[in-house]
Amino acid sequence: MARLVWKRLPSEDLAAFREYLDGLHSRERPLYGLVGVRASWWTRLGGFSRPLVILLRGGRIVVSKRSWLGGRAIWRREYPADGLARVAIRRGPLLESARLWFEDGYSVRVGSLPRHQSEPLERFAEEGAGALAPSLLTPGQLTNTYLACRAMGIPVGEAPASPPVSPPGGS
Repeated sequence: MARLVWKRLPSEDLAAFREYLDGLHSRERPLYGLVGVRASWWTRLGGFSRPLVILLRGGRIVVSKRSWLGGRAIWRREYPADGLARVAIRRGPLLESARLWFEDGYSVRVGSLPRHQSEPLERFAEEGAGALAPSLLTPGQLTNTYLACRAMGIPVGEAPASPPVSPPGGS
């Protein structure tokens, strides 16, 4: 699952997914997702980690730790979108991590994100839902949102005609 984040959907599938996002009912908007791993000292020391999916949909933020094998949820937390108190991004040369703080004091760090995947979420915390307009999302951000929806079992219109392809020149 995490390996696919480095891929990009073909342009025709990206256009279809962008149209799908534009056609969502207002109560299902905004829609944005991140797929990474839960960052901890254990993973930094070489221990295994599990995929972490953060999905913002319809005024809710869902944080879900997933299984590698079946993709099933191990645990899940939901918060109202206005319960997001702060977002901090740590950018590295290849990867970035995002830490989200919620008003109840809970925080979670999602790591191993391709660069610039957290920018829309950071803008959302400052500007609101307008920051997640599908026209503002890059192809990599759209692909990550698509993969987050699929990981959470949310139908996202038609299945892509072809599997994700590597972008020219890397990620």
